[in-house]
Amino acid sequence: MSMNRKEFLTNTTRFCAGSCVCALLGGLSNLSAQETTPPETKKTKRPRAETRMEFAEEWVRRFFDVLDNTLDKETREKVMIANGKACYLNWIKETGQEIKPITLEQLTSRVKDKVTDGSIRIEGNVIYFQFMSAAETGLPADEGGCLCPLVETKPAGLSATYCLCSVGYVKESYELLLGKHVDVELVDSVLMGGKRCEFKIVVS
Repeated sequence: MSMNRKEFLTNTTRFCAGSCVCALLGGLSNLSAQETTPPETKKTKRPRAETRMEFAEEWVRRFFDVLDNTLDKETREKVMIANGKACYLNWIKETGQEIKPITLEQLTSRVKDKVTDGSIRIEGNVIYFQFMSAAETGLPADEGGCLCPLVETKPAGLSATYCLCSVGYVKESYELLLGKHVDVELVDSVLMGGKRCEFKIVVS
């Protein structure tokens, strides 16, 4: 994620020497006082983008604490899964993707022939999937890195409820791909301490 570099606002450094010292010790003492008196600490103004990001991270953490303490588990899951679905559909729209449904058998064959990074494993009607790259770039992602741009810095104390959004994202993507209902279980996630976000997908 790109961020503007810091802009510095520097105050003019001022030296001061007491008038009584000048009067008693003369010009030489005054010069010495000027050389030894430390300048005022420079004040810097942080870029708005930086402070906004910190505010957003704290807002997200606080909001999900409120969500956990206000809504029951079933409602929280429903809300976050719906949000994940909306996120995926928006990504399709923004990138102009065209999803052409294929059968589970076709997917199994393609995975066997083309997927070598371990991101997908299929056993019968069960798909084991983990995010290995970012949707925005398609580039491999490091272990332990959250791929959601909003919380990629992994704010301390963020509720695992947040990760249910990815369940909705994965569910919608596989239902459109296979043209069938799927049930998705979040097995592990980066925000929960895992190396990757992992899912178990059962195809009906």
